[in-house]
Amino acid sequence: MIGKQTKGRGFRHLLDYLVSRDDAKLIGGNMSGRNARELAREFRLSRQLNPDAERVVYHVSLSAAKGDKLDDEKWNEIGSRYMFEMGFDANQFVIFRHHNTDDDHIHIAASRIRMDTGLLVHDSWDYVRSEKVLRQIEIDYDLVQVIGSREKLQRTPSTGQIRRIRREQEEYELGKLEQPPGRTIKEELQQTIDNASVDNPQMPELIMRLQQSGISVRTGFTRNGKSKGISYEKDGIAFSGTQLGAAYTFPGLQKHRGIDYQPQRDEARIEQLLNNPVGRTVLNQQSINASAQNKAQPLTTDKPKLKENSLAELYKYYSTELQNLLLTDRDKEIANRALLDNRPVEEVEEIILASPARWTTEEAKALVLIANNQLASNKEQKQSSPQFTPPSEDESLWPALKNYLTQQRGISSNLVETLHLKGLGYIDQQRKVVFIKRSLNGSKSGALVWDTPKQGDRCSQNSENTQSRQSWFHINLGRETDDKIERVFLCDSPIDALTLAHMDIDAHKGLPPVKTMYLVVDDPDNLPLEFLKNISRIGLAFSKDDQGKETAKTVLKLLPQSKQLPPNNHTWNEDLLEILHIEQQKRRQQQRGLSR
Repeated sequence: MIGKQTKGRGFRHLLDYLVSRDDAKLIGGNMSGRNARELAREFRLSRQLNPDAERVVYHVSLSAAKGDKLDDEKWNEIGSRYMFEMGFDANQFVIFRHHNTDDDHIHIAASRIRMDTGLLVHDSWDYVRSEKVLRQIEIDYDLVQVIGSREKLQRTPSTGQIRRIRREQEEYELGKLEQPPGRTIKEELQQTIDNASVDNPQMPELIMRLQQSGISVRTGFTRNGKSKGISYEKDGIAFSGTQLGAAYTFPGLQKHRGIDYQPQRDEARIEQLLNNPVGRTVLNQQSINASAQNKAQPLTTDKPKLKENSLAELYKYYSTELQNLLLTDRDKEIANRALLDNRPVEEVEEIILASPARWTTEEAKALVLIANNQLASNKEQKQSSPQFTPPSEDESLWPALKNYLTQQRGISSNLVETLHLKGLGYIDQQRKVVFIKRSLNGSKSGALVWDTPKQGDRCSQNSENTQSRQSWFHINLGRETDDKIERVFLCDSPIDALTLAHMDIDAHKGLPPVKTMYLVVDDPDNLPLEFLKNISRIGLAFSKDDQGKETAKTVLKLLPQSKQLPPNNHTWNEDLLEILHIEQQKRRQQQRGLSR
């Protein structure tokens, strides 16, 4: 069975085509309309839920193989099953059957807008998912199984290789060979790359996995970061990506294998791996799955001196979530982390030498010395001042706070639940709302207290057990947890931070395309300036009152690249509530119109 998908903007033109065929027959779906005009009017209901969305029309045709015989009932089952598996479980769709070609086929016209949330169905890698769904449908309905495009992306063995395999098989059957013929080097390379890319890793991670399995990788880049090509070598035999198949070229790895590649993020890491290849280890499915679930553990070595491959791996391990720091600051923090793991100073110096900064031995020693002194200073401070302990939560009051934030403040339940699961927002034993402050690396070190909503949304500082001034209430959103933060919104209160995150998700019909931080500025004299100076996209989303205007003016002087983004009303939460009220009125008007 073959599926073809397209996305468009207008329902009526597509519906006119589907019903105009002489042999067209409406066989299924979940809509009441029986002709193009009625169906187009019905599709408007979903479009009104998300009027700003583009390309909301989803059209797919499913063609049966020559040997498959399907009646209307079976086609309807298959079409409905396909839509459900593709994520259209709350969407309008209609199924037509056509016989106007040699191949028996159906057409499905659907709205990409979900009727329950008003959001678009996620279409990431939908062509790959479609082939997986169709292959399973072929099995479940006992249909002819066809070769998918992913399988076709592999180059087949050459005629000479096929002859060698046949010859070796004959010799094995005659007893001349002890073992049957094995797979060719090309097939082994393809299989190893397939296994290593099963969880869609980042490009440097894929290269490291291939090196660990004994495959040498070579790649080149132009000045603008575009790949010139990629090649693989195993047992002294090299193949270009093109020789292995379209899925194994540098662009093909991204398009067909789902490898995540971002030049600015990955180029230095790839260069480091190519110059200092990781040593061979046993690469199996279990190790890949462990990496995919972010369960990497600190690497250790019993040898007095670390190997070069271990240096790169340890450097990568200790640099987790430090992508936003300048290289010097990052390496200081890496040294800090390694020292806190009780690694000897000499080993930490070797790890720092694996940095893409290419420090000299003396420079690495100096960085480690600074980190060591900082740790000693922090230890003295901790001994002289109490460690931060978050206020105790009254768990029985959480449902009340959740109801207030979602129903009275309009913030999505997903954001509110995530806030609570991370221990960043709750009601304490004194019946005060608490929002936890954290350092940029995520450690909890302070709290904001919200005494009562009647006093406005701004919170007061909880000075009890506060560990450091270098902490803020902030939340991060992005499609990849380890991506570098590229956007920051500064605001007055945790309520507005959650509001801005909610509105950002709505605007992008899902998570923002780049990692974004929503940070509360409770004191304009206490900003993470070194971090923010490296962010080019900063929005000053402060309230419209005098305090908000004064804070925006102060921050603008410190961060001239930032832009003022005042709300239309007093606060951004008031803007959100106004939007939700207007949408509610529209829905009521629509319901009145339908009931007439």
